Amino acid sequence: MRTLKTTCIISSGAGLCGFAIIVMAINYFFYQYPGNNYIPPIFLTIALFLLLTYSGAILQYGRSGNLTLMIKEAIYYYTVVMILLFACNAIQYTPFPPIDKYILKFESSLYINMEGIVRWTREHPNINTLLMYSYRTLDYQLNFIPILVIAAKRFQLMREYYFLLFSSALIGYTFYYFFPTTAPASVIDSPLFFEAQRATGLKFQQIHSYIQPTTLEGGMIATPSFHAIWAWFCLYLLRPWPIAFGILLIVNLLLFTSCILLGWHYPIDLVASVIIVLIAHKLYAICQRPLYKKSIYKP
Repeated sequence: MRTLKTTCIISSGAGLCGFAIIVMAINYFFYQYPGNNYIPPIFLTIALFLLLTYSGAILQYGRSGNLTLMIKEAIYYYTVVMILLFACNAIQYTPFPPIDKYILKFESSLYINMEGIVRWTREHPNINTLLMYSYRTLDYQLNFIPILVIAAKRFQLMREYYFLLFSSALIGYTFYYFFPTTAPASVIDSPLFFEAQRATGLKFQQIHSYIQPTTLEGGMIATPSFHAIWAWFCLYLLRPWPIAFGILLIVNLLLFTSCILLGWHYPIDLVASVIIVLIAHKLYAICQRPLYKKSIYKP
């Protein structure tokens, strides 16, 4: 099977980087908001370790050795993650006001009561606990599933994964920059929300009051839900392994549910996530078309 054109991945990654650089430049020259740094302090140490390990693998096994190829793919994935975090650093400087009150008003017109939803969840402690554990699995999925796929030498799956991450981030981050959201806990005054949920709105308020954020807790983007988007991509990455896919499907269905029932996201956030996921997959299919034509008509 032919791999996805490298230019598609590079173009989407470059587009995301370009957008982030422009946004940071706007903040530097015009607004000068303070902000958090979501790139871990040890990122250079990890990068150096990967490069040294890759160099050693080349010397020991050659450029086409299995271990060499796996380490190279790990470097690619690490680069993708760093670009996503760099873009996260940029979009926190959005100069636009949050649209949460409009979302809340729209959902209220549909008789959706977020506080009532969260209250129901808190009144059922077993369900609440199950959903909390499900919600927290995303960090483990993002850290371990790609590593396992790389270890299985399914590099084509990883290349598709990179493209989906980049293209969805470019769409979702751009939307957030112009229409920022700070999640239900920032506009609903209720003791039902966790401190981490309130931290999302607190960070936004501090940044736009020229106060250095006092926490890294919570999230950043409510609409769309990248928790749901990334959980889907992790699940999609496991599709060649039916048993693992089935197990993770159950976990992630609970995760999708937890986004709303725990009060992290508005229901409309998941609708936006589905739209972005569909667009990302469609863009991937478009990138594949020239490869299919080339393989069909090759003499």
